[in-house]
Order: sequence, then C-alpha cells, then structure tokens
Amino acid sequence: MDIQKLNTADQLPSRKLDTSYANEHAYKIISYYSIPRTYRGFDSYASYKARDESIWRIGYGSTEIRDKVISGRTKATREEIDEQLQRDLEKLSYKISRLIFWPLNAKKKAAILSYAFSIGFPAFKECELLDIINKGIKRKEIIKIWSPYINKKWLHYGEIFIDQRRSELNLFLAPDKEVPTLVPHKCKLKQCLLNIGDTYNGNINQIKAITYLEKKLLEFDPSGEVLRRFFRYWNQEPGGLGSPRCL
Repeated sequence: MDIQKLNTADQLPSRKLDTSYANEHAYKIISYYSIPRTYRGFDSYASYKARDESIWRIGYGSTEIRDKVISGRTKATREEIDEQLQRDLEKLSYKISRLIFWPLNAKKKAAILSYAFSIGFPAFKECELLDIINKGIKRKEIIKIWSPYINKKWLHYGEIFIDQRRSELNLFLAPDKEVPTLVPHKCKLKQCLLNIGDTYNGNINQIKAITYLEKKLLEFDPSGEVLRRFFRYWNQEPGGLGSPRCL
C-alpha cells in the first residue's frame, strides 16, 4: 500500500463517521445567523446562484436536496431546506473531525462548525485558527484570532458577521458539563474541577472563590503536601501521546 495516498483527511482509513460537531448548539447558532434563500412565498424556496459561482444552490447554500443536485428549476419547502441543512452540517462535521486531533467538548465543536460553515471548508482547512486548535487551544491565541474586536479583519464583513464571531467565541469558551480528556476521568465531585480553566475570566468573585478554596485546603492540610502532590501530577509531562503516566 502506498502510505502517501493516506495522508489527506478524506483518505484516512478506518475512521468512524463523526457527526458530533453538528450538535444542537451548532444548529442553533448557524440557523440563527444564516438566512435561507430564495423565498418565493407560500412556503416555497427557489434555487439561486451565488456571486461568481456557476453552481445552483438552495436554502442555506445547499448544493443538493432530496438526494438530487440543485438545478435552476428546483423548489423546496422550509422543512426540506432545514432538513438539508442538518445533513450538510453532518457532512461538514465529518470533514472537520478528520482535521482536529484535540479533545473538545460539545460547545467547542459547535463553535468550530459554525466558524467553518461561515467561511467555507476550503478556507477553514488553511486557516490559522485550525492550527492553533491543534497546537493545544491556548486561550489567548484563540481570542486573538476569533474575537472581532481584536482581529480587525472581521470588521469589514458587517454587523451580522461580527456578532456571529462574537457568539461563536463565547460558545467556544463556555464551560461544558462533560470535560473531554485524553484519558478517562471519573469525577468524584458534582462540579468537575477540570472546568475551571474554561470558566476563568479573572473577575473579583472568582478570585474570592480561589482564596476561599486555598483557605480550606490549608485548614485540611497545613503541611501543604496535598497541593505539592497535585501540582507534581498536574505539571508532569505525559510519557507519550495517548499514554500518560499513571498516578
């Protein structure tokens, strides 16, 4: 077998179809900011051609509906274009999942899918954001690229586009009930401490919360041995990708 033929995202073998990016969060934000075209009245949408394109589209930019390629005479109802949007998002989810190798929660996946759907998959494959995500999702770098108030290039696309970038970033940074990890983690608390990194924003109440936790830890363990062991584990480099050293 020629190994070079397996290097592209679409050619990797034995990868399960991953539609987890196309979750309820993604559908909600994409359908809110995307306006279906072209409405002809009486719950009927007609096909259209986008500027500088030769192909026909319908609804949210779909190139097919009811498993048929769009033509100049294609018509569809709102229900049909909404169903096609969900199928399109599932296909896009599959493509994105083969490009991202970092564990993500549902909200982060949804934000990324919305971003990719907005700029188009070919542009997403080459974008700086994808590179940053695969390098470990450093919060400051994510905000620098994604925020429309820091990355000024988004200001040229209009208010709706700016608001969508803001909403995507807020969704990406929002805490999730289940925190994805490279190894299984069965939390013994009702609120997992792994969420702290995603929810920290530096406000005064969070500082008070940390101060309170530190005070209680000192009462529980005056010697500081619990925290020393915690940070020894926390800062320890894994023995190999996917094979962290056991505690």
